[in-house]
Amino acid sequence: MKFLHLVWAGIWRKKGRAILTLLSIVNAFLIFGLLQGLKTGIDNVAQGTEANVLMVFSRVSQIEGLPMGHGSQIRTVGGVEAVTPMLIFTSTYRTPTQFVPAIAVNVDEYVAVYPESKPTEAQLVAMRQTRNGAIVGANMARNYGWKVGDTVPLRSMFWMNLDTGSTWPVKIVGILPKGGPGMMVNYEYVDEGRTQQKGTTSFFLLKTKDAKQAGAIASRVDALFANSPYETRTITPRQMAQSQLKQIGDIGLVINAIVGAIFFALLFSVGAVMAQQMRERIPELAVLKTLGFTDGGVLALVVAETLIFCVFSAGIGLGIAELLFPLIREAIGFRAAAGPILFAGFGFAVALALIAGLPPAIRAMRLQIVDALAGR
Repeated sequence: MKFLHLVWAGIWRKKGRAILTLLSIVNAFLIFGLLQGLKTGIDNVAQGTEANVLMVFSRVSQIEGLPMGHGSQIRTVGGVEAVTPMLIFTSTYRTPTQFVPAIAVNVDEYVAVYPESKPTEAQLVAMRQTRNGAIVGANMARNYGWKVGDTVPLRSMFWMNLDTGSTWPVKIVGILPKGGPGMMVNYEYVDEGRTQQKGTTSFFLLKTKDAKQAGAIASRVDALFANSPYETRTITPRQMAQSQLKQIGDIGLVINAIVGAIFFALLFSVGAVMAQQMRERIPELAVLKTLGFTDGGVLALVVAETLIFCVFSAGIGLGIAELLFPLIREAIGFRAAAGPILFAGFGFAVALALIAGLPPAIRAMRLQIVDALAGR
């Protein structure tokens, strides 16, 4: 620690070059943090689902509606505890970029399938009594400045209103303190008001009594509607998420390839800077040896400069990424978080420092005082 000031002075010996190198490392680790955080968020979408919940949608297409009559038949399947229809009601608010991820449900049936959503009894009563009622998550209410009692005009991306075109006024009757879905509105309100596909739902969610029997129950549900005009496919929400991700390619492979290319280029950049810096400091290093620094001491000094510089720069980049994650969550609709990625990032920074810094450090260790001071 007593030589820290000497190491720090060596880092900033050429301020212009040091700043440019710092910015390149910060940028690389910022991209690393954002991409890996995004990958973690995508993985969480696929994994953060209940094992005893199944999704029933049309075998023809995931955007093809199912008749509401399917719900009563699904309830007759052994092992099914609760069933709820879910109609996709994604909308925008004020501007086309302000998305509102909403679903139209029977709120009592939804709570039976997802009791962890935890609306209060007062909120449930308000939803039953308010035809255009809506319950929103706390984050969305805070972002848009909504409060209980507000009437919010939404522009549905899928459904036209018989009376008001694409605009659907909904009244906020409850706010879930722990988030929950973006917004829940009454299914009857949307179904009665829309101009097309009345009496259908986007899909059904069903809760099984025993998660271990989910596969068998899914097969029985699909067999129930086999050879009918509305055949079904029943899978878990986790399988659904994984299927959708596969449609856009191997996200992990793409992200790892991008990160690998960035660090490969960064390795050459930092290595070249350290080599140039060592060549410029040959006389200084020779003086240090003359003053009593051992070969190992000079080696440690040069490695410490590279290590501190890379870790410091990486910390800035990863810190900026961590600050941006809340904004990313609002933009993409699911949680992107660093978590262990931060530790992996610092590990990469140490590896970068050692790979880029060891060759010039070894050369400095082997430096002969006479040759260095003679300019050879």
